[in-house]
Amino acid sequence: MSQVDSEQLPLPRILVVDDSRIVRATIKKHLAAAYDVVEAPNGEEGWQRLLADETIQLLISDLSMPVLDGLGLLARVRSAGDGRLYLLPVIIISGEEDDITKQKCVECGATDFITKSTDRSEMLARVAANIQLAAIQCELALARAEQAQAVTRDKSTGVASSHLLMLQMEQSMAYALRHNSEVTLLLLEIDNYQPLKQKLGDRLADQMLNLLAKLLAAKLRREDTLAHVDGPQFAIVAPGTSLSEVRVMAERLRQGVAAARINFRDERLEVSASVAIANSWHDDTHSAPALFSKAITRLYASVGDGRILMPDENINRLPLLPLADALLMLHKGHQDEVRPHLPALLASLTPLINLANEEYGLGWSLDFLRKPDEVNHS
Repeated sequence: MSQVDSEQLPLPRILVVDDSRIVRATIKKHLAAAYDVVEAPNGEEGWQRLLADETIQLLISDLSMPVLDGLGLLARVRSAGDGRLYLLPVIIISGEEDDITKQKCVECGATDFITKSTDRSEMLARVAANIQLAAIQCELALARAEQAQAVTRDKSTGVASSHLLMLQMEQSMAYALRHNSEVTLLLLEIDNYQPLKQKLGDRLADQMLNLLAKLLAAKLRREDTLAHVDGPQFAIVAPGTSLSEVRVMAERLRQGVAAARINFRDERLEVSASVAIANSWHDDTHSAPALFSKAITRLYASVGDGRILMPDENINRLPLLPLADALLMLHKGHQDEVRPHLPALLASLTPLINLANEEYGLGWSLDFLRKPDEVNHS
């Protein structure tokens, strides 16, 4: 590389946050030859600079500062929910070297420490080592993300895998239990797929599934998860969706498949799909495997093309009663009105009771609420 090229490369940027102008000037003098040093006089201004400038590769922060101190700044950096800030190396500079102070800094996420008397050579070495380590951690994080993507994405269609589908279902079901909400699963299967596959061959059949996956994804909401289950089957997790809403969604998907332009040797192939629907509330099911089993059973309970198979909406089930409303009714002495809702209310409290058991060893159990299908599949 030529001299001109090396001079054109920007120096790695470091943010120094300290309320002492003298300390900031000293650090800048030590590092200026190798780094682009920017400054902030307190934690709040340092925080705003970090948010605004994504090129900052390392933070050096004092502990005792006005407006926002070093520990407060460090806590914000590590809890921001930003991968860049989470991996950002943070060196704490302090006049104190006691173990208690260092321990507090470690607990808040500090990566290294220097004192205000640290000489130039040691400071340069510490900064370089931390930037290099952060680069390695970033590469590892990217590698893990790519690996996770491979596990959670179906190779043939690019949509979510069956593994990710179950994860999303579990999360949605847990949320629904806590908030007295509902989860709907749509299981879509291409009708007469085996004859189609024999006609097209494996490669073209895979291309057809890829096309249909893109078509289906374009007709869903952002909060829905589309997954390729196996062969001609796709599944959609639709959290917080009622049966009346999902009926419209299923019809839209069914019509979309029927309207797909799939040509083979100058012939347009007629493709249809059937959709089986399972709903956590109407099917009285509160686990992901049990909900999926309901949809599978419903799909194969009858034969035909282009079907939409719904739960029985005529089943007389109590409407969902929010927990806050139940507590208010109890406060007003309306125990008899709350009593029929007890199973659903207690089921929604399962995460809280599990936490209480873990923290206090109470030994409480809600197993009596579980249905046989949930016991068999959990």
